[in-house]
Amino acid sequence: MSPRIGLNFNELLKKSIEIVDNEGWEALTISYLAKKLTIQPPSIYNHIKNLDELKNKVAIYGITQLYDQLEASVKSKDKDEAIYSLAFAYIDFARNHPGLYQATLSSNHTLGNEYHSMGKKILELIFNVLNPFKLSEIDLIHTVRGLRSILHGFVSLESHEGFGINIPIHDSVLFTLKKFLQNSKMQS
Repeated sequence: MSPRIGLNFNELLKKSIEIVDNEGWEALTISYLAKKLTIQPPSIYNHIKNLDELKNKVAIYGITQLYDQLEASVKSKDKDEAIYSLAFAYIDFARNHPGLYQATLSSNHTLGNEYHSMGKKILELIFNVLNPFKLSEIDLIHTVRGLRSILHGFVSLESHEGFGINIPIHDSVLFTLKKFLQNSKMQS
C-alpha cells in the first residue's frame, strides 16, 4: 500500500465512524482502519497517539451527535410530548448509528472532560424536560434512570432482534412511556 497524500484527522474520524456504525465498536482497530484507508498503520500515528485516543474522539463525536438530536427533538415541546419526542429521538439515533450509540456507552477507553461535559449536557436537557413535573431531586434521578433504562432496553432488544411478535415497536415504546409517566406523576 502506498501512503495517502493529504490524509488528515478528519478523514480518520470519518472512516472510524463508518467502521463503528457498519461493523461495530469492537471492529475499530488501527490495523483495520489503515486497511480501510489503504495506508500503512504507522501513518495513522501521524494524527493520533493511539487507539484509545481515536476511540475517545469517536465517542465524543457520538455523544455530541446524540445531544444535538435530543435537543432538536424537544424544541417547542413540553411535558409528555417532550418526553415522547426525546425518547423516539434517542431510539432513532441508536437505530441509525448503532456503532456511535455503542461508543457513547463504552467505557473501554479513556474518557476525557469533553466527553463528560457532553454527558452532563444530556442529563441537564433531560432534567429540563422533566422540570414541569415538579419531581423531588431524588425522584428526578430515579425517573431519569428509569427512562434511560427503558430506552436502552428497547434499543438493545431491538438490535438483537429480541422482538418477535408482529406488533410495532413504536407502539410498545409509547405504551411503556405512558405507563411510566403515569406512575411518575402519581408519586410527584
